[in-house]
Amino acid sequence: MSAIMMRRSIAIRQPGRVSSVRVSATQMRPTSTMTKPSTPATNNYGVSLFDAMKFNGPAPELINGRLAMLGFVMAAYKENETGELMASQLEHLSIGVCLQLAFLVWASLVPITKGVKNEAFGPFSPRAEIVNGRAAMLAFVALAVLENKAGVPFF
Repeated sequence: MSAIMMRRSIAIRQPGRVSSVRVSATQMRPTSTMTKPSTPATNNYGVSLFDAMKFNGPAPELINGRLAMLGFVMAAYKENETGELMASQLEHLSIGVCLQLAFLVWASLVPITKGVKNEAFGPFSPRAEIVNGRAAMLAFVALAVLENKAGVPFF
């Protein structure tokens, strides 16, 4: 970007008075010493709810993986404790459990829509969470199929 050098003098004459205005501009060349005014960096990495829930968005696999990890562990625990099949457990879900699952979905969506970066914390990395979530989804389906075919609790 450069400005063009321009000089112009204008004389305004009025009866009994003479006024002059001088306008000038010089060509500016960018130099390495020129700095921009400092403004705080406000990067908005937030995602809308619609974009987060798209087929290839960040939310579906993460939320389904978290729900599958929790669901598989709880189904195995209750099946071991009571001998009730997983399908029967799903039929008798209480309102409290449904509200807890809804809260887990909401708590997973908020950081995604706010644009919080998913960082590793010790052994808990985003990659490990995705892999474990995928394994839990497969295990949940495998448990349902095996119990349906056999008709007896797996654990």
